[in-house]
Amino acid sequence: MFEELYDSLSMIFSHWWPKTRGEITEVEVEVRSSRAGETARLAVAYKFYLGSDGPYTGESFLPLSTADKVAAASRKLRPQQAVTVRYRSDDPSVNRLDREVWRELKEEF
Repeated sequence: MFEELYDSLSMIFSHWWPKTRGEITEVEVEVRSSRAGETARLAVAYKFYLGSDGPYTGESFLPLSTADKVAAASRKLRPQQAVTVRYRSDDPSVNRLDREVWRELKEEF
């Protein structure tokens, strides 16, 4: 339990983690409907290597306001596309896409 809490809290400081090149393995649009309306997000799965270690994998999400915006953003990302990944140096299995990946997409929408 403490380890999960540590992993979650450490994400707050991920912009200081080391970075490396990764590769997108899958891009998926997720749409959910509820009484409050429709919400959509973009799910991006990726992998990366650190020297001969790996592959390490991860998944990041970008919430957007409408399914149309998510679908448009999904066309900007594709499998095998290079991305920057941040990883915790003591445990690379704790990782996330660099915020620049999302910032570039959000600027267009």
